[in-house]
Amino acid sequence: MSNPLVPEARIVLEVQKALAKSLRKEPAAIRMDASVIVDLGGTSLDFLDMTFRLEQAFGIRLAHQTVLDHVEETYGEGKAIDASGALTADAVVLLKSRLGEDAPLQAGEFADEVAKLVTPGTLAQGVREVVAALPPKCTHCGATDWKSADGAKVKCGACGKDAAYPDGDSILKAWIGKLATERKLFGA
Repeated sequence: MSNPLVPEARIVLEVQKALAKSLRKEPAAIRMDASVIVDLGGTSLDFLDMTFRLEQAFGIRLAHQTVLDHVEETYGEGKAIDASGALTADAVVLLKSRLGEDAPLQAGEFADEVAKLVTPGTLAQGVREVVAALPPKCTHCGATDWKSADGAKVKCGACGKDAAYPDGDSILKAWIGKLATERKLFGA
């Protein structure tokens, strides 16, 4: 389910703006399917800056841990990344569900290579998931009258406080748990 107060076009625009500022490029140069690392020249420090900019734009908290980190934390060490640093077969299934079935991943590939597959579209997906989790009622006053003056930040129409979304890590963990159960991954 999407959040009608935060249109898709606004998510794309804010992702392009955040990446353009972080990577010192023009927003028009940010293709949603480009690799942030390979095509756009991003680094791990740039990801921190991009995440911060997106969190500020939407009033949310994105996931700060990777899918693989959550798997290892939840299901145990070696479930996503083996002792040699390579992806397990279950991790590949999970990542392809997240990044697209055509993602060039295979079991035995080094986990460090996954970051090269992150695109602006991947970041937009993270924003989309958090803003779609808008609570039905304001956590401050219980009203159901949500408003957005700018199409990005959502506030309660009754008390004026910012929407209190679940954080991206909680949403990502729930998604991993659901998929792991459905597909019988990681011994779930």
